Amino acid sequence: MVGLDLLVNAANIFYLISYSVRDIFWLRVLSVIGALILLPYYYLQSSPLWAPIGWNLFFTAINIYWIIRLLLERRPVAFSDTERHLYNIALRNFSERDAYNLLRMGVSEIVPTGEVLLAEGEHVHSLVLTVDGEFSVEMNGEPVDQLGEGRFLGGTAFLSNDQDFVAPVSVKATKPARVIRWDLTKLNMELEKKPDLEISIEASLGLEISRFLQTARLQIP
Repeated sequence: MVGLDLLVNAANIFYLISYSVRDIFWLRVLSVIGALILLPYYYLQSSPLWAPIGWNLFFTAINIYWIIRLLLERRPVAFSDTERHLYNIALRNFSERDAYNLLRMGVSEIVPTGEVLLAEGEHVHSLVLTVDGEFSVEMNGEPVDQLGEGRFLGGTAFLSNDQDFVAPVSVKATKPARVIRWDLTKLNMELEKKPDLEISIEASLGLEISRFLQTARLQIP
């Protein structure tokens, strides 16, 4: 029985270590090891303890499922050169996986010179991220800012979650440009399943709005 007692002690040591780690991946790995060590203990009793064996196998299967999910989520992200650049200049508060998923949800568009992306006083139906090009921001017909790559448009509409939100400024391309566009209704539906991604977007948009307000304040005489 001494050998069986060693199994119990070893299993509980692994459980103890698992409760001490911060990374959920290693917590699950160590829990699986502890559970597997206990299986011989339950089986080698004078009468095998089938109920604990069954529950241990059940919990082990759940942990293995999540271990596989975590490994898949932590795979290196295959950014294109453009996506990597956007990640570095506009999405640094995202995890690489969240940034990759967000960019994949959007639609890439070519914007000709003079196209209006936001019209002051009109409803906003899209969130836009500028990929390259130059854009003029106007309020009441007066220029208040110039935007370049890696800037979000329509962020206030997204944060307000109001379908009747109207743009407080106009934004127009002053040279040929590329953007990524997300339909707000579809994006919100996707984010209901990805709350962590929604938090990252809200943080980025909050910073974007702060930058715009600071610039606009400097423009006021």
